[in-house]
Amino acid sequence: MSQAAGLIVVLLIALVAAPGCATRSKVSASNEIATARFAIRDARASGAETYAFESLQQADEFLAEAQNLRGQEAERMAEKATAYAQLAATVAQRESARKQLRDAERMEQEAEALRLRTTTAVEERIQ
Repeated sequence: MSQAAGLIVVLLIALVAAPGCATRSKVSASNEIATARFAIRDARASGAETYAFESLQQADEFLAEAQNLRGQEAERMAEKATAYAQLAATVAQRESARKQLRDAERMEQEAEALRLRTTTAVEERIQ
């Protein structure tokens, strides 16, 4: 095979392979965008709008940017959106757990105060 024929074969292979790479990249970006959407939805469900608004807002911005891009740039932006959404969800879950703990401690204190008042009232009636 001559060098010219070899070069033609290499070019043909590259032309055939290139659309497959573009399709793979487009599918990958679409998957990352879908993953980011789900992560943002989950973050909102976790209370991120209350406890981690800035991170959730950043995730929304990265997702919007990813939707306007193509290929690897879209994929990277979607990955950033997912990361910020996961951060927002984690912060929201932590803060929600802290609030529940504070509420439980307050209820425990109120129960103890009620127990003391009840005990005192019973003792006073007995005397």
